[in-house]
Amino acid sequence: MKIIINESQLRLIVENEDKDGNLLDFTPFVDVNPIKWDEMFERLNKKKGGKYDGYYIDGFVDLYKSDVTELKYLVRVEGWFDLHNSQIKSLPMLNYVGGDLNLDASSIQSLPMLSYVEGWFDLSETPIKSLPMLNYVGLWLDLRHTPLSKVTTKEELRKQIYVEGVINL
Repeated sequence: MKIIINESQLRLIVENEDKDGNLLDFTPFVDVNPIKWDEMFERLNKKKGGKYDGYYIDGFVDLYKSDVTELKYLVRVEGWFDLHNSQIKSLPMLNYVGGDLNLDASSIQSLPMLSYVEGWFDLSETPIKSLPMLNYVGLWLDLRHTPLSKVTTKEELRKQIYVEGVINL
């Protein structure tokens, strides 16, 4: 399968190549089917000799009710990130969200690298069992109706994670 990008999208990729270390700016591809993001990354990275560690989006991502199940190489989203009621199961490299992160009623099972969420973070009604690297949430953390909410307390969470606002269990 071929992925076609237009000249302005390619120019944006080239202009932003070294802007953020070893990450590729995928902002121009927000309107492309997100199921193809990882495949596009693999192809572009292969053409560049494996130079990139992942990709980021400098903006907002709305994947509400999306069929995407995994975004293997997504490292950062600068704005809000909505995966409410989606089929997402894994975001293995995601470590930073610069706005709100909504995973409510999604199928997310793992966030092994996530360390920072600037806004509110909603994981209610998900099968999430742990947040091993999370150390900051800027507004509130919602873990209602999750396996994690059954095995921890607000006090224990506050020792592990700095949450500016409310923790809902």
